[in-house]
Amino acid sequence: MILFPAIDLKGGECVRLKLGEMASATVYNSDPGAQAKAFEQEGFEWLHVVDLDGAFEGRSVNGAAVDAILAATKNPVQLGGGIRNLGHIENWLAKGLARTILGTIAVRDPNLVKEACRQFPGRIAVGIDARGGKVAVEGWAEASELGAIELARRFEGAGVAAIVYTDIDRDGVLAGINWDATIALADAVSIPVIASGGLASLDDIRRMTMPEARKLEGAISGRALYDGRIDPREALAILRAQRSEAVR
Repeated sequence: MILFPAIDLKGGECVRLKLGEMASATVYNSDPGAQAKAFEQEGFEWLHVVDLDGAFEGRSVNGAAVDAILAATKNPVQLGGGIRNLGHIENWLAKGLARTILGTIAVRDPNLVKEACRQFPGRIAVGIDARGGKVAVEGWAEASELGAIELARRFEGAGVAAIVYTDIDRDGVLAGINWDATIALADAVSIPVIASGGLASLDDIRRMTMPEARKLEGAISGRALYDGRIDPREALAILRAQRSEAVR
């Protein structure tokens, strides 16, 4: 079970949004590389990065900030936001990303996702961002009639490394993860699922260790870490204890 600290990039800075609204951005660190290094020093083993500007514009916008992050940390990094074609994917993976997260393009062109999985095995994740159970695209600015589970099932057997499932209505508001919807998605597919949106406290961390949640690959935390609502060492200790217990 992995706890992924999040760095969301807007204008080259580390920010957090509320409910996906760009106008609600709060800046937490103007140096993304330093933030990535700090997360590594706190004991985190992965890093989740989103180019928010890129998600809206359909191209990489915060490339320099991502480069700084990759230079600052030895941890594997997964990146989403504005990655729309095989050229984008190849470019980022060549720079050292562990995996790219495809969101809008997974809805618009699922065959491209499948081809990417074929060309870059184990390094392609799919981001499913949902509001009321329906998938949203283009930086959450556009709604669709496609259900989250329906979309996920399109990629069964394609080689997708993980699905990052975000409940938009909980993102950035510390309402707690939507465990019911996330676990239902994990039950519906064989692809590993990462929970995102709303992680608020150590109660959510403890919830990650419960039997029905252990099928998840992990969860992403943003605002709760930046605001100090979650102590990184305590959270990681809880997950390490669960991992040790599972090995016995």
